[in-house]
Amino acid sequence: MDTGIIIIIVSLGVPVIIILSFFIFIKRDFTKNKKFADELKQKITKARPANAKVLSASQGVVGGSIKRLIFLKLEINNGFGQNYEAEAAWFVDTLHFDKIREGSFFPVKVDSQNKYIIYPGESWAVYTEGYGKELSVDNFGKKQ
Repeated sequence: MDTGIIIIIVSLGVPVIIILSFFIFIKRDFTKNKKFADELKQKITKARPANAKVLSASQGVVGGSIKRLIFLKLEINNGFGQNYEAEAAWFVDTLHFDKIREGSFFPVKVDSQNKYIIYPGESWAVYTEGYGKELSVDNFGKKQ
């Protein structure tokens, strides 16, 4: 085999391998995300309804122009036991910020496995996880 053929095979083969690897990685990532989304949807379906009173709310430093990351401290009343406090980080529609003022009440869903995981019971908020309180505007600029 002469050198010219080897160069052509390598120059065509390497990009093909890289492109195929990229598509395999993307497909695997989408499969993981779909699995997570399906599990979350199932958890929210199994969650129990409750009412929440906003004790405090602070805006996060991340978010878009329509929905903003909001850290909430809530008093949960599930109608069965004693009220308790829980924290939640949700993306909240900016047009509904009036609904998360201190002292406001709104419906929520409490996770069936962990009563401290609170899902929004309204369409103007979206549950999220993985965001810590250090991303709150209140903590921005403070030394850790």
